[in-house]
Amino acid sequence: MQHRMRVRRDPRADDLGFSMLATVLSLLGVAILTALLLGSTLKSGSSSSTNIDNAPGVAAADGLQAQQALSSGLTAADSAAASQGGYGSLDVATLGASNPSVTFVSGPSTNASTVSVAIVTDGSGAITLADRSSDGTCWLVWRSPASPAWYGAQTGLASCTAPALASAPTPGPVSSSAVGWQQASFPAA
Repeated sequence: MQHRMRVRRDPRADDLGFSMLATVLSLLGVAILTALLLGSTLKSGSSSSTNIDNAPGVAAADGLQAQQALSSGLTAADSAAASQGGYGSLDVATLGASNPSVTFVSGPSTNASTVSVAIVTDGSGAITLADRSSDGTCWLVWRSPASPAWYGAQTGLASCTAPALASAPTPGPVSSSAVGWQQASFPAA
């Protein structure tokens, strides 16, 4: 007589197999959803602008940076003119030596950290400084020994170059077609 041993199955073993299968399927589902989410996030990021110039407040902050660079540039020009014999004797190198934190150029300004310089070397010895902010506003300052400082702005420009003005600017409104000038402070752009 053969004895057969009966193997008794534990009902919990079936539950363990089912639990493991459920866990693996859940993890697989999470992995698929994560891959889809990352794919759509990366895809949408590549089509949007990575430039922060259009973020709220950036244009205003950049405009203030441009105005501050012009104010610092004017202070450097005033100091250098006092020791060099007037605005007409200045050049970009002298201004840069007077204030190394400001980048002075004789050509156009394409950003808020570069100041364009134009100097009238005839009898008036006037200086004009210009600086472009990221929103396309060209900010300007003009001064001569016989006149207080004039502040100007023109909107919608890809770059801005300081104009050589022998006489004081004419006051007017800021627009995309002309520089709006005023005394005492920068105009609203």
